[in-house]
Amino acid sequence: MGARGSVERQSRQEGHPGVWIESIRIEGGTLDGFLQQLCPGLNVLIGGRGTGKSSIIELIRFCLGAPPSSDAIAKDALEHALGVLGDGKITITLTDGKDRLEVSRIATDESDNCPFEVTPPLVFSQKEVEQIGARSQSRIRLVDTFVSGRGAAAAKQGPLHSRIKSTSSEIRSLLVEIDDISEKLLALPKLHAKLAELRQQGAAQRARSAELDSLRRQLDMLMPLASAANVRAASIERSAVRLGDWTDELELMVNRPPTIEVWPTEAATPDQLEPHRNRLAAVNQTLATAIAEYRRITAELETLRQTAQREKSAVEAQGREVRQKIEEQQKGASILDRQIAELSQEIAALNSLEALRAERIERIDRVSHQRQTALDEMHAQTLAFTHSRHQIAAKLTTALAPAIRVTVKPLADYRSYVSVLNGALRGSGLRYRELADRIVETFSPQEIAILAEKADANAIGSALEISEERAHRLAEALRGDAGTELLVTEVGDEVVIELLDGTSFKTTDFLSMGQRCTAVLPIILQQNERIIVLDQPEDHLDNAFVVGTLVQAIRARSGSAQTIIATHNPNIPVLGGADWVAHLESDGDRCFVQVAGALEETEVVNAITNIMEGGREAFQRRAAFYAESIASGT
Repeated sequence: MGARGSVERQSRQEGHPGVWIESIRIEGGTLDGFLQQLCPGLNVLIGGRGTGKSSIIELIRFCLGAPPSSDAIAKDALEHALGVLGDGKITITLTDGKDRLEVSRIATDESDNCPFEVTPPLVFSQKEVEQIGARSQSRIRLVDTFVSGRGAAAAKQGPLHSRIKSTSSEIRSLLVEIDDISEKLLALPKLHAKLAELRQQGAAQRARSAELDSLRRQLDMLMPLASAANVRAASIERSAVRLGDWTDELELMVNRPPTIEVWPTEAATPDQLEPHRNRLAAVNQTLATAIAEYRRITAELETLRQTAQREKSAVEAQGREVRQKIEEQQKGASILDRQIAELSQEIAALNSLEALRAERIERIDRVSHQRQTALDEMHAQTLAFTHSRHQIAAKLTTALAPAIRVTVKPLADYRSYVSVLNGALRGSGLRYRELADRIVETFSPQEIAILAEKADANAIGSALEISEERAHRLAEALRGDAGTELLVTEVGDEVVIELLDGTSFKTTDFLSMGQRCTAVLPIILQQNERIIVLDQPEDHLDNAFVVGTLVQAIRARSGSAQTIIATHNPNIPVLGGADWVAHLESDGDRCFVQVAGALEETEVVNAITNIMEGGREAFQRRAAFYAESIASGT
């Protein structure tokens, strides 16, 4: 069976409509030979320290791609799983009671092979539960596990960000081109004044030489023709150069086409990639045809340019002939006429750039509208997430009242925003930390990015109460890639978890480690549809909480979802009514299952008694002690 697995039909188990782990098989590594069938309810791993309980839990996370609560946990979990698995393989069989799916993963796989439509389990290591309460990122991820459709929405976010970044890149290129054109157009007023001056000189000269009027009229007729031909040639040349450069870049990419690898014989199936290989070849041929057509268009543009250049040369030749005749009659007149002609052509070329600038400005307006549509969609998605989190927080608070309260502070997490600003402004000499805080208080990431893009130093300086020169430097620092990154940066929500301590609530930031676990574990166990995997959740908890709250929550979800727990506390398997218990041992080189079965089986009872109770004698002495204490009323 492949990574995605084949589907086998079997009867649906009553009371367990969700997906659960039916079996785990490990080949190679420290747990080589591990093969166990699990139950849909409560499954408990017991054993001494170093017998592989935590390793099994991290391998479940590794195989099924269970999301970690923080980036630090993700790194530690991956290192643990790879260290245990070595060059081996883990295979997990999932079932919903009707269909069965096998998912396998080896150490060299870049990512898990779990199908997108299968919701991965929630896995929490020993450190993870206690750290969730202390980390804002982990708290928001915990609440998000309850949000339905979160994965599909996150999948849409990537293409949305790509649209925003690509349109921003185009806008930035257009702005650079517009700036270049605008700089060139600054010369127009002086050129017009110079042309007017030369024409005045020409008029005075013509008044002194009436006999040259006919020649001058002829020359006046030729100059507009030369200017027009020059504008045509320049316009055609710009288009040809842009198209040629773009075609060169496209051809470079086409000459490095992606390939679909040869189907491995070990796959033991006919080549499933052949149709795609043929389609890819057809697409490559289409691209080659398109490139050839681009080349033909470029060649035709070059022909047009040469025609316009020849027309210009012909008109200029006529003009030279006329000027030579004029020079014969009046020395120096040709110099003035040539200056007027050259200046007229230069002005005409700049006037054509004015039209090009207007076209580029119009293009920016269109692309900006496309980007704003994507930004609005991103903002709507953010608001939808916030609304869902509010609903989840309210439900959790109701379910866990009065001991635990969960609230959401919308748009209160500025860490990503500040991080992008600090990265962009570092080294700018702008005292960026103080400035970043002021920006965050004044603008959204998108607002400051767009103002910087427009180089609106006046608006930035006025809002931040800084000098225009400093505002200009700030805009320059945020105008490049940093501005693009700001456009897709979102101000996140903050999740606050509070525990009733006496008569007042305290946030998890001010709770002890045990209190944090007391606040977080009940929230985790409110998940009644997903598989939950916990590693020693009783750490830092007193037995009263384990029995009164933790065990009750585990029993409550056993009818609707699978729970897998590694523990040293006998109350969890015994009072939790475990459906399956596995006792793990180690010989120093490898970990293995010593006993596995139902809770009531004699070998399982003996394992729980010896490993978790300290042996039958210790258990009986404690039982006798409690019985005597109760009888005497102590």
